[in-house]
Amino acid sequence: MKIEISHRELQKLKKELDDFSYIPEPVKSFEFKNKEKTRILAISSKKDKIIQKIIQDYLTSLFNKDFSDKSYAYRPNKGTFKAVKRVSDFIKRGNKWILKSDIKDFFDTLDHNILISLLKKKIKDENLINLIMLYLKIPAIYNQNIIEHNLGVYQGNSISPILSNIYLNEMDIFLQNYDFVRFADDFVIFAKKQKDIEEIFVKLKKFLKTLKLSLKDEKTYIASVDDGFSFLGIYFKGNSRKIDEERILNIENKIKSYINKEINEFIEKMNSYYFTLQNYYLKLASNQDTQFLKNIVISASVESVYLAKKNKVINQKKEFRKLLKKLKFIYIFFNQEKTIELILARAYNKLYSIDKKIKNKKRDIQKQLKLSSVIHIRDYGTAVGISKNKLVVKKYGKVVNTYPIKKIQRIIFEGKNFSISSNLLYRASKEGIQIDFIDIKYNPYASIYFQNVNAYKTLFSQIKILNTKKHLELAKSFVLGKLKNQKNYLVYRNRYHKDLDKEINIIKSSIMKLNQAKNIEELMGIEGSSANAYWQGLSKIMGIEFRRVTKGAKDKFNSAFNYAYAILYGRVQYSLIKAGLNIYVSYLHSLDDKNPTLVFDLIEEFRSYIVDREIVAIVNRNEKIKLNNKGYLDDKTKKNIAKNILERLASYTKYKNKNIKLENIILSQAYLLKDSILNNTKYKPFIGRY
Repeated sequence: MKIEISHRELQKLKKELDDFSYIPEPVKSFEFKNKEKTRILAISSKKDKIIQKIIQDYLTSLFNKDFSDKSYAYRPNKGTFKAVKRVSDFIKRGNKWILKSDIKDFFDTLDHNILISLLKKKIKDENLINLIMLYLKIPAIYNQNIIEHNLGVYQGNSISPILSNIYLNEMDIFLQNYDFVRFADDFVIFAKKQKDIEEIFVKLKKFLKTLKLSLKDEKTYIASVDDGFSFLGIYFKGNSRKIDEERILNIENKIKSYINKEINEFIEKMNSYYFTLQNYYLKLASNQDTQFLKNIVISASVESVYLAKKNKVINQKKEFRKLLKKLKFIYIFFNQEKTIELILARAYNKLYSIDKKIKNKKRDIQKQLKLSSVIHIRDYGTAVGISKNKLVVKKYGKVVNTYPIKKIQRIIFEGKNFSISSNLLYRASKEGIQIDFIDIKYNPYASIYFQNVNAYKTLFSQIKILNTKKHLELAKSFVLGKLKNQKNYLVYRNRYHKDLDKEINIIKSSIMKLNQAKNIEELMGIEGSSANAYWQGLSKIMGIEFRRVTKGAKDKFNSAFNYAYAILYGRVQYSLIKAGLNIYVSYLHSLDDKNPTLVFDLIEEFRSYIVDREIVAIVNRNEKIKLNNKGYLDDKTKKNIAKNILERLASYTKYKNKNIKLENIILSQAYLLKDSILNNTKYKPFIGRY
């Protein structure tokens, strides 16, 4: 135990000890929880630790030589390994019965007066006795309260172990004619006959009363050696022994707790734990235990390599081999090289097979949940209402579909001439269901929200920053998010197309120019030149001649993009309103009292990452995009596009080092925007990863 203390502090401490004016400081206490109980542990001050260490060494030199050779805790050249060996020796002597027990609340109930009387048998220095008494009596500070200490020794103080041994040595003396092994307050007593062990049990309980101690009932039992018993984490049965099953489970859980750490830290933690185990459990383990430990180590190592490979921390097998050779646990294996190759083979197999299956299954479930939670109503003359906790869709008076109302998150009406019951609106308000309306030209024209949003305070802040530096800063952030996501998508696709360098460089150049923009007009000019390059890039990817048209588009490709944007638009608008922002105050797009222009602002950073890549995928998969005889997308095409966009919104992506649903990322960005407006923090746009 190394304690740093200045020379000045040391001199002052020496003076206080010399003139007997030294008083220990109250200990700081905290809770330590294990499976059995909650213990209160103590932390002494720096100078008290120094004095206690000196007292501990002195008491050990004074008392240790008189201690029983059958006590093994807190003593030089003793310890758990030798205690277990002694248990095996006593069994080999022909002892057939054991009494296993420990002292009830020993460290908390040790009697101060008895302890002091035991100390005085060997210590004649009253000042030292008084100092030890002070360490026993000094109060504790716990939860900002002062707690008196009239019983027991503080667990955590360096003098407590030697004091506990001095106290329990009286029990050792009482048992000196019996075979027993004691480790702190945990002990096992041996006898050849059952009646002998029962007699010892009765006598011991009576004797412990003289020390004001008792046995812990739930930990006390008499058993045959052939039936088995556990002591110090080892299970003994007859002449055999193995690691106790509960300890094996603890070891497994400990090793598993290292798995999610970065692989270098995993190796470091495992090596540290290896040194903890090697002088005890690894020496005492049976063949079965060793094999089980090997399986635990292999499984944990496989998982750690798998995660490092999956997260691209390390990519090369030779790097993994180099790291695994540092793993101390590998040395318990007969063939270390084969073990390393086995770990790598299993990790890589898991990466490319099991993980893929789970990922695909998870994705399918997410898609099903999302599609079942969003209801599309498209048919002319459809009536929608509520009956027995179900959404009921009727056409010409006939029920065509029903949906459990509790599972619905959003209803999208496309077109016009629908009938909506007041009961539906009432239940939607109770369940928080979002209702959106899209016209035949794919323009969102209305939405119904049922949140109690009080946005007037936010509205004031939104208006206040118009035409300020903050206004331009936010506008630049929206454009930055848009351009970076467009650039990233083209870079991703360029891995395969190899002909998008020109378009990528134009967008990169535009990104570099953003900071130079002095007003919104210049900013929109930069964004416009970049947009032309981006759409030219998409034309190459889709293999079609394509010119972007927003409103009034009559071709099937622009119609597909516009329809998908309309679905995304509703989700962005919902998120802004839920965050408490006024959707008619914007910073990139011009204010328009007829349009929620803040939606146009925020949607920019999500268009390419959510919509564009899905429409391009539909085209490249040769899925049909058809127009009806009126020049609009047919129902089958719209259903397919809606399905893909909703699945995309339900998918997970990396966001602030976590896997988050895209629809929840939109909501998070809305709250970030609100915080930026209210607290003048920097707004960071969403940048998708590929």
